[in-house]
Amino acid sequence: MSDHLMERMTWQEVDARIGAGVDAAILPIGTTEQHGPHMPLDTDCVIARGLAERVADQAAADGLSVLVAPTLNVTLSWYHMQFPGSMRLSTTTFLQVFKETVESLHHHGIRNVIALNGHGGNVAALTVAVNHYLEMTGRRVFLAQWWELCGDIVGTVEGPGIHAEEAETSLALAIGQRVLMDRATSDAWDRGEAVKAAGHTWTSLGKYSLVPKGPGVTVPMDMLRDITESGVVGDSTRATPELGQRIIDAFVPRLGTVGRDRAETAPSQIFSSCSIRR
Repeated sequence: MSDHLMERMTWQEVDARIGAGVDAAILPIGTTEQHGPHMPLDTDCVIARGLAERVADQAAADGLSVLVAPTLNVTLSWYHMQFPGSMRLSTTTFLQVFKETVESLHHHGIRNVIALNGHGGNVAALTVAVNHYLEMTGRRVFLAQWWELCGDIVGTVEGPGIHAEEAETSLALAIGQRVLMDRATSDAWDRGEAVKAAGHTWTSLGKYSLVPKGPGVTVPMDMLRDITESGVVGDSTRATPELGQRIIDAFVPRLGTVGRDRAETAPSQIFSSCSIRR
């Protein structure tokens, strides 16, 4: 699946691909942070890039040309910093890195860029980033997250979970990430009680919400280690590669719709067909 990875190409090979016509570039966005005792720090990056490669493969089979840009691998993980090895950028730095990366792709003649985000902590900033980029340049960058595009599947997972739990661990297994299932654990299963103990009320924004909220007021996230000792929030012991493959099999055609519709299609049609919110 390396035929689409820009970082593995020479500049002449990239130039030839662009010259022949590139329908889109996918920009995988992960982070470097703890994923419990059973998965490596690069899990979000591996998942994002693995999904991007599979979308590019399917696009090629459909007669489209999709490149996979280098993964952004240090992003917004400040609330994981109590766990050794986790790394983070400030929000200001991350927004600038994202903007200049997209500008680079556009500079080389790639019109359509899809940001494929694999880290829940990036969601709020990326939502601002893609809207601000449109405001400043008039160009749309599409934003996709696997847990949103596949919410119907993720929603079948029993019990709460937001990090390194059943769904994410299953996807990592199916992608081919290094997973130590003998170290998988269940932690912070009743995350609501943990948040209440910290004096907040937890209102879920979905399976992968990381934001505890009071009535009508958003309360910034505390350090994750205040909620979980292992780094897992949910139950990773339930993970199976079969569940992960179900997510992949749903995600690839759903995101592929962006490439088929192209940016010339009415924005409402693109966002509707891809389940990406405007």
